[in-house]
Amino acid sequence: MHDAAYKDLFSHPRMVEDLLRGFAAPEWSGALDFTTLEKLPAEYVSDDLRRRHGDLVWRLRFRETWLYLLVMLEFQSSTDPYMAVRVLVYTGLLYQDLIRRGALGPDERLPPVLPVVLYNGRRRWTAPVEVADLIAPVGEALARFQPSQRYFLLDQGSCGEDDLPRRNLVSALVALENSRSAAELPELLEALSDWLRGPGEDELRRAFVEWIRRVLPRGRFARAALPGVQDLEGGGAMLAERAKEWTEQLLREGREQGLERGRAEERALLCRLAARKFDAETAERLSGLLDRLTDPERLAEVGDWIIECATGTDLLDRTGRLSHPS
Repeated sequence: MHDAAYKDLFSHPRMVEDLLRGFAAPEWSGALDFTTLEKLPAEYVSDDLRRRHGDLVWRLRFRETWLYLLVMLEFQSSTDPYMAVRVLVYTGLLYQDLIRRGALGPDERLPPVLPVVLYNGRRRWTAPVEVADLIAPVGEALARFQPSQRYFLLDQGSCGEDDLPRRNLVSALVALENSRSAAELPELLEALSDWLRGPGEDELRRAFVEWIRRVLPRGRFARAALPGVQDLEGGGAMLAERAKEWTEQLLREGREQGLERGRAEERALLCRLAARKFDAETAERLSGLLDRLTDPERLAEVGDWIIECATGTDLLDRTGRLSHPS
């Protein structure tokens, strides 16, 4: 569900353009003809490699040739150490498909490929971005025969505010993904809504709304749904209020869970003491009686009785009266 929402966003040309202009190719994006952006089917990998849900293939004119853009969404909980190998395989499969279909240029040369990996895991990306770095060191005679390709990595969690280009939709996406405070949401969504007011942006607006509904609550605002978000306008204030409610709810639950864990540990300690002083049967019966006690003072009282009582029967009688008051 998560990568599907991202895939929907990066199926829009404007998102791809902002990805290239602001992140993957800021120095040479002027040489790209964004009017030629064309989304291609990614099924070319299905014969040799199971296609992941999030992979996208685009192409656009770069000077006198086509540039192919591989967009790979990597939203696992941890780094894929061999992502560079996967990128290399995908590139090879793309080239095989172009050759098979006779889709090369007049000079029959292979087109350039720009692989981009988008990652939003909480842990920082540590895998090599160059496939050559994954190959064992070899002598100079063998080195020239080893593959070499690198990919552009956008590790969203490592992006600070100063790393995000202004008025860029991918920047807005990263800022929303990295938001940790409800107070940040209204301003971010207001800016996003303003950037998408132009004609022809309805589908992209809807894609952002769907992303907000599916992805934004994940982790920080757990178990929450956003059925009330129908558009970006006015959504910021509503999300801020909902986020405040979620945060307060999680804090309450955390306090309650902490207290319950503490009581469970105290009950377990009392049972161990009873087993040591009396026997395992007394401890087992005491455990059932203690499950009814939630008051810390009552639990402390049972601790005193373990010391005072001469027999397990006396302890169980006292605790029974405490847990079954008349």
